[in-house]
Amino acid sequence: MPYSQPIDRGHPGCIVLLLDQSGSMLDPFAGGRESKADALAKAVNRLLRNFVLQCQRGQQVRDYYEIAAIGYGGGAVGPAFGGRLKGQYLVPVSILASYPLKMVTDVLPEDPQVSVDLPVWVEPKAAAGTPMTAAMNMVGSFVVDWANAHPGSFPPIVVNISDGEATDGDPRPTAELLRNIYTSDGNLLLFNINLSSEPRTPIEYPNAPNLLPDLYARGLFDMSSPLTPYMLAVARGMGLPVSEGARGFVFNADAAKLSEFLDVGTRVSQVQDR
Repeated sequence: MPYSQPIDRGHPGCIVLLLDQSGSMLDPFAGGRESKADALAKAVNRLLRNFVLQCQRGQQVRDYYEIAAIGYGGGAVGPAFGGRLKGQYLVPVSILASYPLKMVTDVLPEDPQVSVDLPVWVEPKAAAGTPMTAAMNMVGSFVVDWANAHPGSFPPIVVNISDGEATDGDPRPTAELLRNIYTSDGNLLLFNINLSSEPRTPIEYPNAPNLLPDLYARGLFDMSSPLTPYMLAVARGMGLPVSEGARGFVFNADAAKLSEFLDVGTRVSQVQDR
């Protein structure tokens, strides 16, 4: 069956986070006080921390994943990691663990009563336009090499997080080229989440575009891959309303839906200690 290859050091996973850093990301997130840029950076850093913890065995962090964060905004596209990882694309998770940009004191997301020092790899950023097409084109330029170098691995996962339409043309043809990258375990998975500026009800994991409100939302739906059987099971285990054919797409997401989406969309088949 496709999308069933376990993750191990001989068959690592590839996760790419595409981060909208356009000027509108300074707007409040879902009607709250926090900006979308701040909320996105916080959610991404927590996800990266979870990957490090997932790969930790004793004092060692095993390279079960290679991870990239690509920012796009202000007419520019490029790696979003800071510090010693600045300018790097796919980074093995052990290297990610070794070189955070900085540490900050924050509450644990799983226990708000506990304050700890948490690593930061990506900082908030927001400027001008939304070159989403160029960002997807950049991802394709290095992910295809990764897939060719790891033909037996679970295919790459690309998660695009944005609050607006592309300002550099229709991204759908480029998205189709991305989804045609493959390993022996299946085609690349491309998921999209639209961030909300107002506290509106999200549309989660639809299997058809007919309830989506506009051409922009339908375009993101068209670009999105269906959830794998394992992801469907994970989503159902979280109590989410997903049906067969559900796509990895959420429209008008708030902070809770963003974290939930990142959890579902980066779940691959089991990690094996090899």
